[in-house]
Amino acid sequence: MNKSHLIFFHGIDISVITPYNRSMNLQSSKKKYILVDVISPTEVKTDAEIHLKETVSLINTFGGGIIDQIIQRREHPHPRTYMGIGKATEIAELIKTRGIDTVIVNGVVKSTQLFHLTQMYWEVNPNIEVWDRVDLILHIFEKHARTAEAKLQIALAKMRHMGPRMYGLSEELGRQAGGIGTRGIGETNVELMKRHWRDQIKSVQDQLNKITKTKTDQLERRRRQGFKTASIVGYTNAGKTTLFNILTNKQKLTKNVLFATLDSVVGEMYLPEIHKQILITDTIGFIRELPPSLIEAFKSTLLESIHADVLIHVIDASDPQMHDKIQTVQTVLTELGIENKPIINVYNKADNLKEATIIDLKSKDGVVISAKELAGIEVLIKTIQTNLFSSNTAPHA
Repeated sequence: MNKSHLIFFHGIDISVITPYNRSMNLQSSKKKYILVDVISPTEVKTDAEIHLKETVSLINTFGGGIIDQIIQRREHPHPRTYMGIGKATEIAELIKTRGIDTVIVNGVVKSTQLFHLTQMYWEVNPNIEVWDRVDLILHIFEKHARTAEAKLQIALAKMRHMGPRMYGLSEELGRQAGGIGTRGIGETNVELMKRHWRDQIKSVQDQLNKITKTKTDQLERRRRQGFKTASIVGYTNAGKTTLFNILTNKQKLTKNVLFATLDSVVGEMYLPEIHKQILITDTIGFIRELPPSLIEAFKSTLLESIHADVLIHVIDASDPQMHDKIQTVQTVLTELGIENKPIINVYNKADNLKEATIIDLKSKDGVVISAKELAGIEVLIKTIQTNLFSSNTAPHA
């Protein structure tokens, strides 16, 4: 059976999660990670463990492996190594003794901090990779991308996130170029790399702009033809795609993993009471601490949500962190400039709730459903109809 135990390591708790199979031979072939979270002295440890649990789910989505978890309390992240120098040194020893492949810092880390950590860990493992949380998400996106649009968006997001790491971090890159002619007089390697980086970003952005223009034209045609649209949004793994399949009678792939959906998909939904057809869209799920540059890169995918007449916010009502995740979605909607759009709150996974909790949720402004058991779907369809056709809710004669 799987085991999880807690080790006290120089005053810091390390939860060691063993591999997700019983064979030790198979275990030894799995990738090995150290997951590090730096929290303030006042943060509740259980909250930090919940955040780590989500990142473990991200690692499992990426492919899984053996994961050591470390929580360190600091007033502020160290300016050079994010975690404390002593803790970074202890982790170097763990890399050596446990054969660690990847160190993941559970936060948005500065390029210089990642660079210094990588330099330190190269001494014990020249193949070590050091990521922050955004790197992990980008690797998942890259693995799941299927369409040309998604691949371009991921390329743009990676360049924006990793570009500063590629230049200006190593002192060696600051040397003046020696030749004249092929490089401007006094131009440094850093400046050349910056120029190349900007050119690459512009090339990818131009390709995405063409896709965005095509999509915008399609949206305008729909609007002129009188189509009403609703877009499903929500925290990743809340059940958005399952609900999309129910409302549109589609069979879009659903998985119990984070970021199973990266592209926007459109389906038709019929409202029999008023004999009207509307369009429903499903798109990428949101997650906490997504940097603005990542949201910006995916704006062409999120156009369906930006231009929708109503948003259907799917919420995992069985999640202990429900309120925090609602706030995360609202934050992303604000960054997209659509926080004032009509929103239907859909509390999903009612099959996992106690009756008292369901009664309490029903008293709020929203709809309680179980997409798994098809409960509450008719009420939701009626609510969508009311929001889109408030003056046409009576059946046609």
